[in-house]
Amino acid sequence: MTDKASGQGTLGWFLQRISGIFLAFFLITHLNVHHLFHDITTSGLINFGSVQENLSSSFWWQVFYFLFVPFVVFHALNGIWAIIADYRPSGNAAIFLRAIFWIVGLVLIVIGAMTLINLFGGGV
Repeated sequence: MTDKASGQGTLGWFLQRISGIFLAFFLITHLNVHHLFHDITTSGLINFGSVQENLSSSFWWQVFYFLFVPFVVFHALNGIWAIIADYRPSGNAAIFLRAIFWIVGLVLIVIGAMTLINLFGGGV
């Protein structure tokens, strides 16, 4: 009974659970503040201006979202990697796929950071 279901490893398994706990907190907070208990505008809809004003009003909201994005990216890609690892790809395929995941993850985090910088009013 020493055969593991996946070659993902204990660290990946543990980080998946930790990131899931953080994401639950981030998502509940995001939904409560920006969707359930937001200031209703005259039209009753959430608009870009009110979201931008709310998010740029506090340094802590900026920290919140700059942590939220990498947690989402890590959790998603680590979960997909765990599924792929269950199929035990060969050495070269595993190295190639892992490199692709790292590149995709870094690109997504950079795009998320650039979007947040512009959303918080720091962009051009």
